[in-house]
Amino acid sequence: MTTASKIKLQGTNVSVCLLPPIEILEARYKLSDDHEGIVARSFKLIPGKTRRGTEEGAPVGTYSNSSLRQQVEVTWMGRDTKHKVRVQKSRIVYRMAHGEFDESLVIDHIDGNPNNNHPSNLRPLTYHENFGNRASALKEKYPKKDPHLPTGVTRDYKFTSGVRYIGKTTIRGITHMNYFENPRAAQHWLAQVKRDNLGDTARRDPQGFIIGAPNRVTVRQ
Repeated sequence: MTTASKIKLQGTNVSVCLLPPIEILEARYKLSDDHEGIVARSFKLIPGKTRRGTEEGAPVGTYSNSSLRQQVEVTWMGRDTKHKVRVQKSRIVYRMAHGEFDESLVIDHIDGNPNNNHPSNLRPLTYHENFGNRASALKEKYPKKDPHLPTGVTRDYKFTSGVRYIGKTTIRGITHMNYFENPRAAQHWLAQVKRDNLGDTARRDPQGFIIGAPNRVTVRQ
């Protein structure tokens, strides 16, 4: 395994990994005309030897933090060496859609929403230019990937055998997470977790429901 080559962002001491060669990216991913930016191709690192791989059209990247910036881990084989880097998804999308760019720049999301990796929403800026754009965007809450779902409930896009939802909340530094067949079941569970862990201090609406619980269900005291 080789150590990733890095470059410092202009005007900072912040280092980022250099992108893999374009032929590696094009073998692993293809552009998608939506906010995802790219989806996976059917790919195995060493055909016939490696059992794990990616399926055609599968989502790419994982959310690194609450700011919704997605990271992608890319692994590929050289002649006798295995390489691995972890880079922001937006950088891969921009490289594949628009060609080479100065990698000492950051990729800015024009609408201020780091969940929107559509190629038309990306542009290279200096770190400080990007920071100013991001600061102005923070005045509004970033939209959820599935804005119709209740707070604390997201769809599990990595589950490929049907539709599944994730209920997740963090209370006093401990993260509680579970999987459900529908959003309503996730809401019930989240309300129960809050009641069990917060008791009378759990926030309630004027009708006495724990915040986030389905409106028609009264939480017993």
